[in-house]
Amino acid sequence: MVNIKHILFYFFISIIVGFGYNFLIIDGIPLFAKPLETVENNFNIDQLIADPMIREVSLETAIQLHESGLLFIDARAEEYLEDGFIPGAIASDNINILESEIIEKIGYDTAFVVYCSDDDCGSSEQLAYDLQDLGFMNILLFKGGWKSWIENGLPIETINE
Repeated sequence: MVNIKHILFYFFISIIVGFGYNFLIIDGIPLFAKPLETVENNFNIDQLIADPMIREVSLETAIQLHESGLLFIDARAEEYLEDGFIPGAIASDNINILESEIIEKIGYDTAFVVYCSDDDCGSSEQLAYDLQDLGFMNILLFKGGWKSWIENGLPIETINE
């Protein structure tokens, strides 16, 4: 019969060895997730391209990026797009179609902005990580999203236009 003390001994030894190895290797897995870095209003787009990662942007920065012609991606489900979307934004519930559209428009390395409904919507962050897993770099996350955009009276586009 298996002795519970032996099981616990091997269990704790394996945890200690696992954590010890993780701390000794150069790119170990962090114990706690780091929050997304926020891009400040005085951002430098060249710096964003040089250091690819997912970053959060404010409404003011999102406006500047939109005015500069950066691609926006709406992470909301397609039925919500009937209410409107940020002008020029693309959207698809199918990640493969969305991936193809992004590649066709800007490729893998050009920065783009992902947004969804509002601060509480996790769809934009999930889509950003999914797109990063597909090889896209320089993803900017506009957490205020659609709600913040329309509350500030910014231009919108509708499907009928």
